[in-house]
Amino acid sequence: MGKAAGWRAFVFLCACAAALSARAQDSDFYKGRTMDMFVGSEAGSGYDAYARLVAAHLPKQIPGRPNILVKQMVGAGGIVATNYLARIAPRDGTAIAQVQNTVPFQPLIAPGGEQFDATKLGYIGSANSEVALAFTWVTSPTATLEDLRNRETIMAGVIGSISANYARALTDLAGAKIRLITGYASAGQAMLALEKGEIEGYPALFWSTFKSTKPDWLAQKKVHLLVQLALKKHPELPDVPLIFDVLHTDADRAAAELLLAPQLAGRPFITPPGLSPERLALLQRAFAQMMRDSEFRAEAARRNMEVQFTSGEEIAAVVARAYASPADVIARVRRISAP
Repeated sequence: MGKAAGWRAFVFLCACAAALSARAQDSDFYKGRTMDMFVGSEAGSGYDAYARLVAAHLPKQIPGRPNILVKQMVGAGGIVATNYLARIAPRDGTAIAQVQNTVPFQPLIAPGGEQFDATKLGYIGSANSEVALAFTWVTSPTATLEDLRNRETIMAGVIGSISANYARALTDLAGAKIRLITGYASAGQAMLALEKGEIEGYPALFWSTFKSTKPDWLAQKKVHLLVQLALKKHPELPDVPLIFDVLHTDADRAAAELLLAPQLAGRPFITPPGLSPERLALLQRAFAQMMRDSEFRAEAARRNMEVQFTSGEEIAAVVARAYASPADVIARVRRISAP
């Protein structure tokens, strides 16, 4: 063996030894510890349901089997929890968060109040990717996307959430006629208002949330599903149009692709910036293993919760691509997303 080949072999062996050492240290690190999982949405929400499901099953896949304590940290659509994670929480892998999928993109699309760099957060993964749906109550005369483009329809929106942003996107990109009422603090409040007849519809609720929290609405056909807001159709909704079906210019499509990028992230689990690559990789591996675990998938099925794995690496790549978008596309999406 020549000197160069011998040196490469030596470097390779050193790298392997370092990796094994890091894994051994991580195996010891979590033993007997408690991890805090900060959830940026209210208890009982769709986000919260997924967070608690993951909190119950993820520890089994982490060496040392730590406990995970779920803590609600509601505010500004997940920005409060992410700011805390980025500025205050320990950066050793004992603090993670599940936040709204708009959060990593907000500094780019609707800046204001963020104290983090989304490209430097760690992304563990998501238990699902998302398709948002605009819908109306069965008594509304607006029963189709074409109706929404021709008739003013009263819908609720929550400031700082996709509901308000996507209502404006439907108006700007698809020509929808929506009168948006933004006095609701949460989607839960808006759903109650819908049942009481105070409003006609809601511009963006995740399909997974529909199935897990409002299965009776679907079974009893209490709502009209108007349009899917996502990069591609959900396989369970072949007859509900996709927003791209009514977008005909490259400019409109580019803006929609940036605006809907968060959907791929689903309900992302994140770490603070500065977490060691080895520990982030450990959490990503554990998350991927959990997604394949039969007990996890069985409980998700019992709870009627959709499971579609999105890796942390995929989420990080989507975030990076978003921040590389052309300036004119970013400017238009900012206008759409402006409160």
